Amino acid sequence: MAIETRVHNLWNNLVESASHSTGSLLIWDTGEYEVLPYRETRKVRTTDDELSDNDTQAEDAPRVSESEKLFAGFQSRHLRLRLRGTRLPRNYTISLRLPSGNDRSGQPEKPKRKRRKVHVNPSKVTRNTGASTNSEADTPENEPGLSTNHTDAQAEDAAAVASEAEDEDAAIRSNNAYTGATNTIGSIHQRHWYLSLDRKNSGFRKARSGIEEGRWIGGHDGFLVLGRDVERSVVSGRLADEAMSDEGVNRFQGRKMWRAITE
Repeated sequence: MAIETRVHNLWNNLVESASHSTGSLLIWDTGEYEVLPYRETRKVRTTDDELSDNDTQAEDAPRVSESEKLFAGFQSRHLRLRLRGTRLPRNYTISLRLPSGNDRSGQPEKPKRKRRKVHVNPSKVTRNTGASTNSEADTPENEPGLSTNHTDAQAEDAAAVASEAEDEDAAIRSNNAYTGATNTIGSIHQRHWYLSLDRKNSGFRKARSGIEEGRWIGGHDGFLVLGRDVERSVVSGRLADEAMSDEGVNRFQGRKMWRAITE
């Protein structure tokens, strides 16, 4: 299973973060990707003349970037990616398919939250029980009784900050990208994809005889991703707990029943 996340922007050459709600995000590997055709085409024998015609057409055809291919794959709900990393085996290729039941064309709407009651702190309200020495005390804006100049300014500041945060949150929800990033691949937040290893393109072949007949052999050796308690960032060398400590996250509760598959 693969789950789409928000598109991140690079900060300090890292995409490492931590929060109380999502935990830590570490860079396990770095590298480049290549989008392969999802369905392989059959090889057909061609003549020399046909080969020269194909070469001419290939030169004239516009070059499509990997980002554009990725966008098309997100739209068609089928992807085949070859990942060229520093930790992954050579030619490591995965196939992704979005089941029709998980497909949706729009970003999630704003979650419904109950409005919280605002409790006024009496200690922040100053009562004027005597004669006012302020020359502006007799103006309609500052009638004798309650002096709310400071509390009003604080309330306005708090409202401005809340409004700015709400606008930013709305922008993130609308395009599935954090501030500073651009969603050029057409991803949609938290869609669930079915993921599998493309054994043929990863270098495996199916044995046709012997005791291994019918099994996929060759390719690369198996490897394990041992989970947040063991794996370190390929960039900073930090553990997940260390990343959370740097961000001031305390008492984080991870998702239950999640563990590394080592069998």
